[in-house]
Amino acid sequence: MSSKDNNITFYSENSALLFSQYQSISFENVHNSWVQAIDFQQCKTALDIGAGSGRDALALKHKRLCVTAIEPSDDLRALGQTFTGDDVTWLDDYLPQLTKIKDKSFDIILISAVWMHLSPDEQSQSIKTISTLLNVDGYLIITLRHGHFSDARTAFEVDAKRTIAEAKQHGLALILSKHEGDKLSRDDVSWHTLCFKTMINQLP
Repeated sequence: MSSKDNNITFYSENSALLFSQYQSISFENVHNSWVQAIDFQQCKTALDIGAGSGRDALALKHKRLCVTAIEPSDDLRALGQTFTGDDVTWLDDYLPQLTKIKDKSFDIILISAVWMHLSPDEQSQSIKTISTLLNVDGYLIITLRHGHFSDARTAFEVDAKRTIAEAKQHGLALILSKHEGDKLSRDDVSWHTLCFKTMINQLP
C-alpha cells in the first residue's frame, strides 16, 4: 500500500475520532497568526486542501468567501459535508495532482496539517501545482508539522527553507513565518506556519 493510500485509510477508519479532535479547537485558535496577514476584503474565493472536519472551510465561508474543500478520505469528507452543509463545495481530490480543479483559481489556498504526508518530491510538485491555482495577489498558507506520529500514519520530512525557496521559484513571496506549539498540547509536536503572496511580476 502506498503512503497516500495508507494515510487515507487511516483517516477514514478513524474519522469520527479525528472529527471530534479537530472540532475541539477553534479556527481562530489554530490560525490566528496568519489570519492577521490576510486582507480578506480583497478576497472572494478560498481553497482548503485536506479540509478534514470542515472547521476551517466553514470559518472561511463566514468571512464571506466562496469556499472549495478538498478531502480524499470518504468518511471524513462525509462528516465535513454534514458539518458545513451546502455553504462549502466538497471534492474528492489530493495533492500533488488536484485534477478536479485545474481550471479554477483562488484568492486564498490553505494547506493545514497536510504537508508532512507528502514526500519531498510530492511537496515540490505540489508547490508547482498550487502556484498555477492562485490569483494575482493571492495567498498561500502552509502549516508544517514537526514531530513523529505514534499511530499508523506515514509522514515525511518537512523543510521550511526548501519550501520557501521552491515557492519563490514559482512566484510566491514569503510574508509570514511563525513557529508555534501544538494547540492540542502534545509536547512532542510543534508547528511552523508559512504564508506566501503571489509576486505580480513573477506569476507562472
